[in-house]
Amino acid sequence: LELVMEDGKCDPQSAGTAAKKLVEFDEVKVIIGGACSGETLAAAEITESAKVILISPSASSPKVTTAGDFVFRTYPSDALAGQIAASYSSGELKAKKAAVVTELTDYAQGLREVYKQSLANLGGQIVADETFTTGDTDFRTQILKIKAAKPDVVYVVPQTVTPGVAILKQLRENGVKAIFATAEVLLDRKAVQENSEVLEGVIGVEPAVDWDNNPKAKALRDAHRTKYDGGDPGTFSANAYDAVYLIKEALEATLVKGSGGVDTEKVRDWLYGVKNWPGAVGPLTIDSNGDPVMGENVRKIIGGEVTDLGPYTP
Repeated sequence: LELVMEDGKCDPQSAGTAAKKLVEFDEVKVIIGGACSGETLAAAEITESAKVILISPSASSPKVTTAGDFVFRTYPSDALAGQIAASYSSGELKAKKAAVVTELTDYAQGLREVYKQSLANLGGQIVADETFTTGDTDFRTQILKIKAAKPDVVYVVPQTVTPGVAILKQLRENGVKAIFATAEVLLDRKAVQENSEVLEGVIGVEPAVDWDNNPKAKALRDAHRTKYDGGDPGTFSANAYDAVYLIKEALEATLVKGSGGVDTEKVRDWLYGVKNWPGAVGPLTIDSNGDPVMGENVRKIIGGEVTDLGPYTP
C-alpha cells in the first residue's frame, strides 16, 4: 500500500479540499478517513460520485450511515452509543433529570440528539441543553445554567479532549453535584492519566477491545508500546488498524493480475460481504449501510485508569 496523506483538519471545508486533491490529482482508489464525522461527510460528497472507497475508523455520526454506497466505517454509529449512554443513565444510574453540554460539531450533535431522544423515551427529563463553539475556553454561562437545573447526570460531549477536560474542571469548581457521563473521546488513555483528578468517576461508552487475549489487539498494543515509549493505543487506533487490514484483504481478494488497477466496485462488494471478520476490535460484520455490527462497553475512570463495567445493551 502506498500512503498519500492530506489533513482534513476535522473541518468540512478542509476535508472537501483534501478529498478532491486525493481523488482528482493523486487518483487514489481508497481513502481511510476522516477522523471526524464532519470531515468524513464532506469527503463523501467527493468520493461517492468518483466511486472511491471511503472507510473511516472513527466517524460516528448517524449521518454517515446514509452518506453513500462506497462509504464504510469500522466504528459504530452514535445511534448505538447515545442509546447506551441514555439507557445506562436512566437504568443503572437512576437518573431522572439530565443536563447535556455538547460541542457544535457533527459528531457531538449526533450524540446529543440520540441521547436526548432516548432519555425522553425512557421517561427522563432534559433540564439543561447547552452547546459551545470549537475553540471556546470559558464555559461559565453554560455551567451556571446547568447548576441551577440541578441534574442527576451531566452528559458532556466534546469533539476533542481539551474542551472536555476544561468543562469537567469548571463543573467541579462551580460545585455542580452530579454524575458525569461522556463519550469515547474523554476515555483517551493518555488524557485519563494526565487529568486523573478531573476525570475521576466519569462514565463513558466505547467499543470493547480485548487487549490481552485478542492476538491482533495484543500485537497492535505491543508495537505501539515499543514505538511510543510504553504508551497504549486507544479504541480509535484499533479501529484504524482494522480499516487498513480490511482494505489489504479486500485488494488481495479483488485485484486481477493484468487488469490495470483497482476495481472499486468489487472492493465495495467485498466489504459488504464481511461477516465476523477477526479484527483488533473483535469480530466485525459490515451491514447493508456500510456500518459495523459490534458491541460497546461502559467504562468508568477510577484512579487514573479506565475500568470496564462490561457490555451494555440499550
